[in-house]
Amino acid sequence: MKKELQAIIKYLQSVTTDPFPRYIFKKEILQEAPTAADIEAIHASKWYKQLADEQWDDGSWGRFHTQDSKAPIKQKFVVTEMALRRIRELGISKDDSMVLKCVKLLERYVHGEETWSDWVEKHKDNGKSHMLWRPYVSAAQLNMFDPGNPVIQPLRNKLAAALKITSKYNFSFENILKQGTDEYIIAGIAAPALYSALLLQNSRCMSDELEKQYLEFLWNKVDGIYYVSSVPPAEKQHIESKLFLQWFSTLELLSGFSLFPDFMKGDIFPHLISEVNRIMNTDVEMPPAHPIFGHYAESWRDKSARKNDMILRILRILIKS
Repeated sequence: MKKELQAIIKYLQSVTTDPFPRYIFKKEILQEAPTAADIEAIHASKWYKQLADEQWDDGSWGRFHTQDSKAPIKQKFVVTEMALRRIRELGISKDDSMVLKCVKLLERYVHGEETWSDWVEKHKDNGKSHMLWRPYVSAAQLNMFDPGNPVIQPLRNKLAAALKITSKYNFSFENILKQGTDEYIIAGIAAPALYSALLLQNSRCMSDELEKQYLEFLWNKVDGIYYVSSVPPAEKQHIESKLFLQWFSTLELLSGFSLFPDFMKGDIFPHLISEVNRIMNTDVEMPPAHPIFGHYAESWRDKSARKNDMILRILRILIKS
């Protein structure tokens, strides 16, 4: 445990009372196994019930990626990806019955036994790229809960092999197309980096050299990571910035890579320590509250609760650094 984190940990120990903040703090920061009482408490939480009440019988939350604007029943989690993001944010285990039900569905999606109920996005190829990419996106989500699942391996290995090719051309989609490589898989690496990053982390599917090249590409990508942020991880943001949550989300996204600490140890790690100290000790302006994401405490509109949630959220990244 880094000594710079001790004061933050001590502070959170004194203020963490709600079910999910307690659960996350014990599990990820103190690295203690959740007790039966901890699990019972989060299951009784309104955040867990919010997810469980909207889960469909097949394990999904309806469509996977694209919202059905004409759905007769309105849900807070309008697509399955949105629910899975919230589940990850809350640190709910793959062994949880709600998650396990969705994991089984994701396995069927990856195997091609079922496919999403979403409309096919035609693009310029009559939907070919969209249909080819569905198993990869499903595997990417599955990887965030069960990285050792054998159904993921073939797609992850194929993606890693494609990544090795793209690295020779600075991960440029336009340059790769000229080489005659499978443009649809390459497009998934060069453009929607969210999914390739989700699928390639938490594993040893590539060499350290290739992982370093890939992370350097994403870390310094001027326009940020597609679907996540419009700023690169290397461009530090202060808590008051309108771009802070976007920027911080890229750090959360990349934190599952083994070389992530190498990219944090320069100026990002001390910057986040400084931001946490400011939150703890000054009346800093916090990012606006979101009705679903970014909070753990049930009194999420309360400014003190929002501050403590943000401190815990940042600590979850610092602990991996």
